[in-house]
Amino acid sequence: MSLHYDFMTDRPLDDIKVTAHHLYEEPPYDGILVSKVKIEDNKKRLKEVIDKGIHAFLEFEGPIFGDCGAFGYINERTPPFDPADIADYYNSIGFDYGVSVDHLIVPAVDDEKEYRFDITLKNAERFLRRHKEKEYDFVPVGAAQGWNARSYKSAVHELLDMGYEYIAIGGLTRSQTPEVLRVMRAVKEEVGAQKNIGIHLFGVARLNALLELRSLGLTSFDSASHLRRAWLGANSNYITANGQGYAALRVPQSDRSPKAKKIIDTRGISLEELKAYEEACLTLIRSYDRGEAEIDEVLEALLWYDNLMDDSRNHGAHYKRTLTDMPWQKCDCRICKEWGVEVIIFRGNNRNRRRGFHNTRIFYDQFRKLLAEDRTVDMQQRLDGL
Repeated sequence: MSLHYDFMTDRPLDDIKVTAHHLYEEPPYDGILVSKVKIEDNKKRLKEVIDKGIHAFLEFEGPIFGDCGAFGYINERTPPFDPADIADYYNSIGFDYGVSVDHLIVPAVDDEKEYRFDITLKNAERFLRRHKEKEYDFVPVGAAQGWNARSYKSAVHELLDMGYEYIAIGGLTRSQTPEVLRVMRAVKEEVGAQKNIGIHLFGVARLNALLELRSLGLTSFDSASHLRRAWLGANSNYITANGQGYAALRVPQSDRSPKAKKIIDTRGISLEELKAYEEACLTLIRSYDRGEAEIDEVLEALLWYDNLMDDSRNHGAHYKRTLTDMPWQKCDCRICKEWGVEVIIFRGNNRNRRRGFHNTRIFYDQFRKLLAEDRTVDMQQRLDGL
């Protein structure tokens, strides 16, 4: 099986929906979070999820966490979902964990922060009531929103009083790590010595703070940042086991890129000519990988194509570092071993997403290593104390 994708033609080999756990022997995550707004943005996908259930749809046996996807309705006055209906929805398609209906509190809606705080808690109360009335099997998770450590602590206090044993802290995705830690310390103070309380952080994956977050009671977190960096930003689209980030080599598809169409329409360049330039770049990159081309000629071709595509950013230094270090040759993950240099070429969604799967795998390995080292130190300290 060749990753369900032909990198040479940039076309899928079948109609199978592919995620990272299909490509690796072991999933590069312990569970998956799925937002309702994401499921509902495609009617065909929605029908399939309803018909099959969420586990069969994703072909994933591990725990699946459901939420509403508050960023999808951040600009609306009220969330578009009824708490009771959401509880029914989580149960009907088989989620293992389900989060109450929250409403994000961010600086842009500062004048509504008390209103959003209150509606999030009222929704949590109605959601938990429905869960108890129907005796649903999924674990109910109460969403906490706030704008500073004190407000988050207050929200957690209310959720604990309602009877929640799992709480999800939202709205911190774009916060700096010191602020995240301040909030978590306040949450820890509120939870106190209760050992049965789970804490989830939405959208926060900070390896440099993970052990401290864990000591403050963090049970789980989710983040798509390592997947998304494969196509977002210009200098760190591919990450390595030692934490280094490298720029992907951009060769936009001449027959699919919006920029390519604009060039054809405005510069008098034919599609055939543009295709020839594109193929020249790809050929040089592949030849360089085999040791049959010089770095300077590859750089010249890539930068010329960048300029032709009207990319105002200068990628020269980033490209040179990527080509010099050739990180794809040092990675032993399945994607890199099977397709090598193709992983570092920035083109269509399918190719870029597989680079994101590589990044996710690397992050997960780093995460597990960090936890293992921490457990080893903790065990040694206990032994030393005997």
